[in-house]
Amino acid sequence: MPRAIAYLRPDSVEDAVALLSDKSHQPLAGGTVLNGDDDPTPVTMVDLQGCGLDGIIGGDGGRLRLGAMTTLHDMLNDDRVPTGLAGAARAELPSTLRTLATVGGTVAAANADSILLAALLVHDARVELVGPGGHEVQSLDDLLKVGVADGYVVTAVEFDPSGDCVRQSTARTPSDTPIVSATARNAGDGIRLALTGMADYPVLADPLDPTTGLEPISDFRGSADYRRTLAEVLTKRAVNAVERVA
Repeated sequence: MPRAIAYLRPDSVEDAVALLSDKSHQPLAGGTVLNGDDDPTPVTMVDLQGCGLDGIIGGDGGRLRLGAMTTLHDMLNDDRVPTGLAGAARAELPSTLRTLATVGGTVAAANADSILLAALLVHDARVELVGPGGHEVQSLDDLLKVGVADGYVVTAVEFDPSGDCVRQSTARTPSDTPIVSATARNAGDGIRLALTGMADYPVLADPLDPTTGLEPISDFRGSADYRRTLAEVLTKRAVNAVERVA
């Protein structure tokens, strides 16, 4: 893990942003990412637990708002979170980590294999941030392309809870991280599709032509061509499944 040389716990988002203006300071949410990092660079941890960023509340237009410090375990225990999205939270990490890992930390980490991020993408998620430039709201799709800028804090993620999503995936073992996954949701105006394992972060894709413009890597889990084939097969299965649900 990083060599923590100091620990700070601000009691407001504004104070946290001020502390994070120092590039040696790193935000600490649930700790599953920062504490698991093997980078030896000394850091000062800025704990966000005291900033009042937890909780799940209803938002405008029937949307649901997850405070950034909401844990994956919290998502599983709130009936307002749709079944498919709660299932993605359950499958994201083992039970020993779901009580620690947060929604904001998951967004900031932008893991390429995150099925929770894929589920949020198809539910039209938007991310609220506060930083040196003030308050901002970005679509999760746009934010994943550029990452969370230095000095910014994710404060919430809000999404459309209507409908439900269906995930199809292929992994080496049932408990392993999927090599590729396809998550589909009937959004009313059409089917939204998100893929993992096909880029440096989960991506929205065209349900009719899911691999266009994507250049997956080849690694020990599978070649790029194998991943493309998986994406096409899994997309068909996910789309067919979500159409049956609808």
